[in-house]
Amino acid sequence: MFGEIIKIQYHDAQRRVLMKKFLPFTILIALLGCSEKKPLTPEEQWHGYCTSMGNAARSIMLDRQNAIQKAQAVEHANKIEDQITKTFILNIIDEVYAMPQQNITANPDAIREQIRTEITQKCIATPHDKMPNYKPF
Repeated sequence: MFGEIIKIQYHDAQRRVLMKKFLPFTILIALLGCSEKKPLTPEEQWHGYCTSMGNAARSIMLDRQNAIQKAQAVEHANKIEDQITKTFILNIIDEVYAMPQQNITANPDAIREQIRTEITQKCIATPHDKMPNYKPF
């Protein structure tokens, strides 16, 4: 019984020491997480936008692999209000649906990653004088 009391006191002491170390660390992380983010430069905004376009290309390829018809994809893309984004997406749809069926089914994961990377890089290399109406997440 006496050994159990010492054991409990020892564990309580360990817990207090851990909390003394853990609490300041938690407060520091919370403060860093709540700090105001610096505004993005135009290059950073464009890079984020292009990353989103690459992800959209991957999703469009997945739709194609799942037998979504091009007309449905175009109909959905035509609902996009921002003209820059709409143009990019319609070009991606044309590119994805121009690929032969056997190319997109041979290794579906690899082709989705390939189209994501290609579109992202192509977008980044595209000259732009106007930023799209894009809100990063």
